[in-house]
Amino acid sequence: MYETLCMGCMKEKGDAPVCPHCGFREDMPHGAAYLPLRTLIAQRYLVGRVLSANGESVLYIGFDTMSQKRVDIREYFPDTLSSRAPDGITVQVMEGRQIPFKANMGDYMDMMRKLTRMRTLACVVQVLALAEENNTIYAVLEHVDAVTLREYLVRKGTMLSWQEASDLLMPAVKTLRLLHQDGILHRGLSVDTLYVTPYDTVKIGGFSISAVRAARTELAAELFPGYSAPEQYSAVSPHGPWTDVYAMCAVFYTVLTGQRPPEALVRSPEKQLMSPRERNETVPPYVSEAILKGLSVDSQKRMQDMDALAASLTGIPTAQEQEPAAEETTKPAHPTVHRPSYQGREEATAYYHPAVHKPQPETKSTVEQAEIEEETVDPEEGKQAERRRTRKLVMNSMLIALPILLLALILTFWMLFGGRSTSDKKEESSDIAASDEWLVSSYPQDGSSTNEQNQQSSATVSREDSAEESKQSSAESSEESKNEVYVMDNFIGQKYADVIANAKNREIYIFEEPEYINSPDQPEGYIISQDVTPGIEITTGTKVKLTVSLGNSIITLPPYEKVLESTYTAQLDSLGVKYKVVYKTGTDYPAGYVVGTSSPDGTFDLSTNTVLEVYVSAD
Repeated sequence: MYETLCMGCMKEKGDAPVCPHCGFREDMPHGAAYLPLRTLIAQRYLVGRVLSANGESVLYIGFDTMSQKRVDIREYFPDTLSSRAPDGITVQVMEGRQIPFKANMGDYMDMMRKLTRMRTLACVVQVLALAEENNTIYAVLEHVDAVTLREYLVRKGTMLSWQEASDLLMPAVKTLRLLHQDGILHRGLSVDTLYVTPYDTVKIGGFSISAVRAARTELAAELFPGYSAPEQYSAVSPHGPWTDVYAMCAVFYTVLTGQRPPEALVRSPEKQLMSPRERNETVPPYVSEAILKGLSVDSQKRMQDMDALAASLTGIPTAQEQEPAAEETTKPAHPTVHRPSYQGREEATAYYHPAVHKPQPETKSTVEQAEIEEETVDPEEGKQAERRRTRKLVMNSMLIALPILLLALILTFWMLFGGRSTSDKKEESSDIAASDEWLVSSYPQDGSSTNEQNQQSSATVSREDSAEESKQSSAESSEESKNEVYVMDNFIGQKYADVIANAKNREIYIFEEPEYINSPDQPEGYIISQDVTPGIEITTGTKVKLTVSLGNSIITLPPYEKVLESTYTAQLDSLGVKYKVVYKTGTDYPAGYVVGTSSPDGTFDLSTNTVLEVYVSAD
């Protein structure tokens, strides 16, 4: 089923062993803990390669066989509580872990159900469907054609101005306010869970349950250094909207300064961060102050919700800040006035004071008021009413006269041109008859005149000549279009998928099988070079061979601190890193956690045959 579909990007690749769109090979390591490629969920959704994994779930790229669209499939699979059954598909719960497995699965289902009700929010990655099978839950998400905010900033090559940052991120702030109202906390906002579409709009993804976004729980924590709030590193501190306020302010700080804030665990309450305005002069002072306040280590000193954050970033005071000012402006002009006391009553009634009560003018009856208004009609209003009546009468007259005029014009036209055409025809036929009198009458056996035969013969020759000329003209035109001259395009730096999908390009060029190589200069999927020089003259049907980037061969390895072996190796699999696991004893980490790698600088070259060693605690 769907044999020609690439399991790396869910696009048609034909019989090519390497996908021309994404460079994925199905013989690449996939990880035994994850669903096999081409597994069918709910008899509808096809499972592809692993995109990411955390202590709660695994995210795969997928394909909806009904709508014929790409989707993402998220499987509830807490690796500290469960494992894969021998059939390679079913999720089996570890012995003694049934209670936390079911409790967290209930939280997962509740979160996904709430997100399905958020389909009207354009800034949220949509949950399209839920499926329960294989002893777990699958959430089907929309596949967003976007890059992470981190990649967006790298491509941008510079920090954003405040106007750019505001246009990009303020819709996300407003969306988070609505999510909080429905009881959904994100707890994982970062440059890796916010996505930027080709239209420069933001999508919020990466939602997870609270157990995976806090330290010291039964699940392996997924925290984002620099973006996770201090309370997420504690087992007792409460989470709330203020937790997402911290993360959102950290995102603003990153895009405006080009630097990520230090991890919350190493921050000191006494030492304040460098203000965004010191690094970026486009940031207004009130915005800089708001971001620093939102990044306060003490959760009580931050804005407590997204309404307060939005107000601080726009310089508009909140309703709470406006109330005292409103009370001050409504105080009476005489503050020394005291309410008199009344015996036998706990609450005094309204009292008289010249500054508060003023004598009211006597009112007239309705009839008297109507008579006054009638007597005081403005003469100018009377003139306007008369003009309106006149205009209405003229319009009605025109509506009656127009059809009559139109009918008269039609009759006149027919009499002038219709009658003239009939008489012309009679005169023309009499002229033809007179002109034929001098012809010698000679009739052949078939009864047709010689003159008629000559005319038919002439017409036949004429039609044959015209047909021949048309064929020659068509052939010449086809030959000209076949040899039409163009200027060779420069495809370098463009996305390969966009180039070959362009209809005009397909008319002009014949694209040969591309070559894929690693490149530090071009992102994955972008064209590095072409074998036909740009700018030269070419004709239709010119063959072009393009070289496409597989991305930088030297990649940055994912951080391994507080990460389980299964989670870390899944991330390496998705990056195409060759590795082997080496177990270490005598470490300070619990068994199963990654304690280091053989790469001291945290990078790896994919173009070599080097195998990365992953050190895992065996204690």
